[in-house]
Amino acid sequence: MVEPQARAVTVEQRLVRRYGESIRPWLADLPRVLERLAASWDLSLGEAFADGNSAVTLRASRDGVPLVLKVSPDPVILAKQVTLMRLQGTRAPEILETAEGAVLMERVDGESRWPDPDRFAALLRDLHAVPDPARHARADLATGVPGFFPRFTPLGPVTAEHLRRARALADDLIATQGAPVLLHGDLHRDNLLDAGPRGVVVLDPQGTLGEPEFDAVDYVLGKSDVAVRLADLISVTSLSPERLERWCRSMAPLIAIGQLRLGRPIAHLQHYLDEL
Repeated sequence: MVEPQARAVTVEQRLVRRYGESIRPWLADLPRVLERLAASWDLSLGEAFADGNSAVTLRASRDGVPLVLKVSPDPVILAKQVTLMRLQGTRAPEILETAEGAVLMERVDGESRWPDPDRFAALLRDLHAVPDPARHARADLATGVPGFFPRFTPLGPVTAEHLRRARALADDLIATQGAPVLLHGDLHRDNLLDAGPRGVVVLDPQGTLGEPEFDAVDYVLGKSDVAVRLADLISVTSLSPERLERWCRSMAPLIAIGQLRLGRPIAHLQHYLDEL
């Protein structure tokens, strides 16, 4: 799910909001770190990307080849993300260089958009086919989802009662879920790049252990034609229609709040809010 955030915030504002005031010494040292990495990896650095809540990601190039440099104040989490991306093969950017708290990746030639159902279904099958998922997971739905709800407060038509009932439904889904797979865990549109013949490439994997329906929620609720998107995706996957629809109902208030914070309409989510 895309967390609610303000418009046009700076890198400093994003990271202070994410980590608190304790991040300021890391930010003060960031220019020196970037200068050292650029020299070590022979890079020309460009502007930072606007998105991302827990790291700084910049445009870079080497010998004229466009690349992406990501640096994080949490080297443990970044190292785990690198491991996850390597597990995902061509479904993730290629890792070119690593250092503590930093990774240099290919810049994927793709467009950030929702793919058609067949391409998204193929992506899910590949992502969820990683063997021994429990060994690679950073977290699981049982701990991740309950911890996510407190980050959202009532807004607009989304009430505290919506959030309470959605949390109760999520708890029930977690308690009754089937065989787990290694989920991306945050598969919203901004973490997808449709790269043409290569297929859909994912960014920033969370590596969450849980049932596969969870990874399809943002896709179903991502545009106004929710019922069509749900039916189309079900027709080309082995996902449980009942489980996926219940996950959509549970996550709809969180997604609605995120959309409201960005000034976007939520009429297509009203059906799920009403059901709660």
